[in-house]
Amino acid sequence: MKDDTLRTIIEQFSLWRLALAAAFFLLTWLFLRLLAHAADGLAEKFPRYRLFIASLFPVLRLGIWIGAFAFVVFAVFSPPLNTIIAISASAGLAIGLGAQDLIKNLIAGVLILFDRPFQVGDMIEVGDHYGEVTNIGLRSICIRTFGDSAVTLPNAMVLGQAVSNSNSGALDEMVEVEFSLPAHVDVQLAKALAWEAAACSPYAFLKKPVKVMIEDSFDRTFLTRLKIKTYVLDVRYERLLASDISERFKTALVEQGMISEKTVLGLLPAQSR
Repeated sequence: MKDDTLRTIIEQFSLWRLALAAAFFLLTWLFLRLLAHAADGLAEKFPRYRLFIASLFPVLRLGIWIGAFAFVVFAVFSPPLNTIIAISASAGLAIGLGAQDLIKNLIAGVLILFDRPFQVGDMIEVGDHYGEVTNIGLRSICIRTFGDSAVTLPNAMVLGQAVSNSNSGALDEMVEVEFSLPAHVDVQLAKALAWEAAACSPYAFLKKPVKVMIEDSFDRTFLTRLKIKTYVLDVRYERLLASDISERFKTALVEQGMISEKTVLGLLPAQSR
């Protein structure tokens, strides 16, 4: 009985069938590369739909790989039922003994693709890492930080902790820029200058409102803490917007004589998120 099963398996997995399966998987991989290139081209041509196109590709990729695997199993090898059961039992035992982490990540990857707590193009914060999601794979996700570092995180780890999503599929997101000013400054003039600095930035998305918030604080002396809240045109320009607002606002404060150039160097650095 065992010899018959082994002989059947050897016949099913002959060299020409293995070569055919390898060729089909190679063609599938090449097709996905072309599809990814086409998706990048569409995203550049239609920037307002960049995130939608980027989020659609991982789901298509998963469906195509599942279809390719099913085709190879049932059309190329077409094993009988008892062979499938034997291979499944062996694979299940191997997975149970040595690939638990891999299976956890695969399941978590599928859940991320369909539950969609975030998608490609979103700005997320996971633990100490903050950046744009550039890829969602079956084993891991990749985010690119503002330091231009690519951080790869296992799916199971991501799914098991809190994830902060700044834009949730939208192309724009709110950016906050904070300053600490001397307590004696003219608050109304400072608010007007702050609003103008945000509204005049080429990176600002002015279809949504610009807000300036004021609160008191104390750090060795009394201060007026000013927070500028505005939306950026594209999440990739988040830091450019924060930097541009900071430069415009500090320049305006000096020109109005509200602070000296020496004081500018002591202002709280702009912070965003």
